[in-house]
Amino acid sequence: MTATSQPGHGIRKAMRLRRRSEFVDVQSSGRKVHGRYVLAMCKTTAPDQPGRVGFTITKKIGNAAVRNRLRRVMREWLRTNGWVPAGNDIVFVAKPSASVDGTPVESTKLRADLQRVVAQL
Repeated sequence: MTATSQPGHGIRKAMRLRRRSEFVDVQSSGRKVHGRYVLAMCKTTAPDQPGRVGFTITKKIGNAAVRNRLRRVMREWLRTNGWVPAGNDIVFVAKPSASVDGTPVESTKLRADLQRVVAQL
């Protein structure tokens, strides 16, 4: 089983950052790219390693329903685009602008922002 994402398939465990230390490592030494709703941090690892991704959405964004909705939209975008680059660890951090008055922004706006951020990585 390979660790690359394909359109129509989910993000498997091998493709996710799962420990706090992994998130902290990417956030402290990774390259940062700002979008309107999302901040992406990317750290290059060994080219033969599978690409891994993580999501961070703080309580400043909104209640649990809003945070989970944003997380689902970001995961769905990754799933449909088949985008988990090999040799990179990436952390997506939702910005407070991703939620307006306790409701998440439209998924089309968030997806467009993710596309712009990823193009700059």
